[in-house]
Amino acid sequence: MMQNPALDTVTDCDRLAANPPDPDRVAPGVEREDVELAKAIDACRAAVVASPDVGRLSYQLGRCLFYSGQISEALTSFRQAASLGYRQAHFILGLIIQRWYENVPYDLAQIEHHWRLGAELDHANAQVSYVRSALRGDFEGLHNRVSYADMRRFLERAKPKVDYLGSLLVDDLMAALVKANT
Repeated sequence: MMQNPALDTVTDCDRLAANPPDPDRVAPGVEREDVELAKAIDACRAAVVASPDVGRLSYQLGRCLFYSGQISEALTSFRQAASLGYRQAHFILGLIIQRWYENVPYDLAQIEHHWRLGAELDHANAQVSYVRSALRGDFEGLHNRVSYADMRRFLERAKPKVDYLGSLLVDDLMAALVKANT
């Protein structure tokens, strides 16, 4: 099976809207305060029309729309990116829902769903966030929770990808996970 060449093609959307912590960006990241929103939104809309099956572009459009206060449309773009398997979109959707943004319903099942999928796609922030929330009891009563072994694997896979402070958090979560499993 041939890979879609648009997956690696750097677009104006990438140059204007790539998120620095996105592990799958193909251009240098642009800090939030440096994003030229109108220009980036136009470029990302055009890129999504040209390559609707590239989740990265839908995610970056969602990022710009979110920053510009167009929350409903941003969520649509993030969901499109997530449906295409874009792991950063899964992490961000869980984060937005968890943080109680205005007009975004708080839904633990959706947080668990998106962070679990992001973690399974090897997104370090989703892996750490999933385990932290599970250990806090946030996902109690939900049916799709992952096993102790999977949470351990999430942390083991996340540790080499996080910075020093992140590695301390991973160590603390691993210790709490071991304690909770004994």
